Amino acid sequence: MLSCARQQFLEKGVIPIIKGKVYEFIKESYTGGSTEMYKPAPPKGTKIHCYDVNGLYPSRMKTWEMPVGVIRQFEGDITILDKDKDKYYWIGDAQVSTKKDLYQPYLQIPFKIGNGFRTVAPNGLFRMKINSPEYHNALKDYNIQVRSGFLFDKKNIFFDYISSMYELRSRYPKNHPMNLIAKLLQNSLYGRFALNPILERHIFCSFDDFKLLSEKYDIVDKMDLGELGKFVSFNDPSLGQDSNGVQTKSSISIASAITAYARVKMSKYKNNPLFNLYYTDTDSIFIDRPLPDHMIGERLGQMKLEYIFEDCVFLGPKIYAGITTDGKYICKIKGFKGAKSISLGDMKSLLVKDSSLKLKHNKWFRNLAEGNILIEEQVYELSRTENKREFIYNVSGSSCH
Repeated sequence: MLSCARQQFLEKGVIPIIKGKVYEFIKESYTGGSTEMYKPAPPKGTKIHCYDVNGLYPSRMKTWEMPVGVIRQFEGDITILDKDKDKYYWIGDAQVSTKKDLYQPYLQIPFKIGNGFRTVAPNGLFRMKINSPEYHNALKDYNIQVRSGFLFDKKNIFFDYISSMYELRSRYPKNHPMNLIAKLLQNSLYGRFALNPILERHIFCSFDDFKLLSEKYDIVDKMDLGELGKFVSFNDPSLGQDSNGVQTKSSISIASAITAYARVKMSKYKNNPLFNLYYTDTDSIFIDRPLPDHMIGERLGQMKLEYIFEDCVFLGPKIYAGITTDGKYICKIKGFKGAKSISLGDMKSLLVKDSSLKLKHNKWFRNLAEGNILIEEQVYELSRTENKREFIYNVSGSSCH
């Protein structure tokens, strides 16, 4: 995909190849979209409008300038470049604090929890790797001191590519394969730029072979298979090269910039006095009144009305349900199959403190030692999610917000 786009649409020698310590630094700024629940349930009789952005990432790629050219490392006060902010793009290590507690903070960081990470948007004082457009957008709400980072020139490089894919889509109806192919090409290219230059290899091996591997490679994970040996995952730098030993061409600064521009756009709907924002996903918002007509349309970057909830509840990221004005029931429960079987009344019952629902669904389990897949019925305990925001309850134990 990237080689096709590069050959037909992209100027040679412009996109920087990112690897090593620069890759690891910039990777921390590549945090994707934001999914948040702010208000669990609207007052009775309130209609909630769900809007999606038409091609959020492609619209940012088509419109905005990307970090390109020679990579320069910098240290010290980045504000000396403010007069040239239309010329340079940078990604920096920053000390950040909110000027006041924000109801809907929008600068986000990866936060380590247990064995994994969760993306959160905190209040207070924190460190982050920040893109320059997010920096300039956030100065009204945050104190930001940039300490060091990497500086690029910037240039619009995707206008022709996105325009071509969008024009190709417009030739075919939505149910036509070519429409889907063009949509996939325009929406998935940005992620290709974030490809890790060092990829993982996964092999079965004996204990002796494992010892040799651990001396030569960085072991990512291992699974003991008893007499069968071990199943090992390890970083293999050769997988980041083609058959001629040439390094795989990827540029995480491009991917980070595209997602940063997208977050800047979506931040305009947060802390907005014109409406109450109940829930947001990467490219969608749920608000209690219609947007102005000039924001709605079919062009890239404009909003489209998906549906209007007559009655609904939001219990956490990727967990919500509602009945639309045309009588359709929509229920989303991350990780649970058959969400529509859970009624709106059952979903609303979870607004009561310490409540939960025990559900059952089938899950697939791989058994590498025996070489089979097992399907087992599992209990799924559903409750509101407070891993990003804490619910506040009234005296009766029902959630207020």
